[in-house]
Amino acid sequence: MTRRDAVLRALRHEDVRPVPYFLDMTDEINERMKKVTGDPLFFEHSDSYLAQQRNESFTDLDHGLFRDMFGVVWDKGTQEGDFGVVHEYLLKQPTLEGYVFPEPDERLIREKCEKLAAQPDKFTMYIIGFSLFERAWTLRSMEELLCDMIEEPEFVDELLDKIVQYNLKVVDIVSQYPIDCVFFGDDWGMQKGLIMGYPLWKRFIGPRIEKEYAYVKSKGMIVAQHSCGDCSEVFPDLKKFGLDIYNTFQPEVYDIEFFKKTYGDKITFFGGISTQKLLPYMAPEEVKKEMARIIGILSADGGYIIAPTHAMPGDIPPENVLAFLEVCKNQPGGAAILKN
Repeated sequence: MTRRDAVLRALRHEDVRPVPYFLDMTDEINERMKKVTGDPLFFEHSDSYLAQQRNESFTDLDHGLFRDMFGVVWDKGTQEGDFGVVHEYLLKQPTLEGYVFPEPDERLIREKCEKLAAQPDKFTMYIIGFSLFERAWTLRSMEELLCDMIEEPEFVDELLDKIVQYNLKVVDIVSQYPIDCVFFGDDWGMQKGLIMGYPLWKRFIGPRIEKEYAYVKSKGMIVAQHSCGDCSEVFPDLKKFGLDIYNTFQPEVYDIEFFKKTYGDKITFFGGISTQKLLPYMAPEEVKKEMARIIGILSADGGYIIAPTHAMPGDIPPENVLAFLEVCKNQPGGAAILKN
């Protein structure tokens, strides 16, 4: 059984041992682990079950500034880990007049898909990050977009529809390769509740992701959704829309036993190992103990992929990264996977 086979069994909600896992790290922690372990291929040697490529691309503008493919300039000098902060918002007014939406970079997308296709033993995921709400607010600003949802709904409809059109063009290209999954990344949640509230989510976000999910499935691929924070209000919708995989599934904001019981027959949970409280602050033995508890709950009857709840940031001690991997690699039955 290959790693891909194991993930597919988990997605069919079959009991699979060992439980599939993925080591997700920021570049900072990856570089640190290379030095700590003396292994320049530390991530590659993690034996993760997934292979991922991201749709994002950036042009270096110097002085810590980078321009993304939508023309938004980011300041990466102010924040460790992800993309930094938006340097300047492009849509000053609630109109698309004067702004030209980009076309997907087909050459770059194909290069990334070819890299995934070269790893047939792993479950392959093509990530469309900032896939809807986040893409919109990076163009308009969070504050203005939330106000626009109430005061300028026609503009928000037009903006979001343009983003969906872009995403579906990306899916068209990705579907030409033997890629298992399209993984949408779009943060909707706060520590408690949705950023925009459920009525506005249902008005603006729900119908569009339902369209995207259906399109991905029509191309024969699995659909995954990332959202940080508490998105419990939308789980009935996600289940109805046919979502296959949900990430990040933070134990600080979800009752994992309730959600496993209520939604675990249809949705596979991907994440669950806290980068908020567990991995940064607990001792390695406590990390192992809590991981065992969470894995025991979420892996029953399949439907679980072990992973940190976010790409591991720089505040996680190296010994806890190693503790995470020790638990993942030392599961019963692991040797049968690793030799394939």
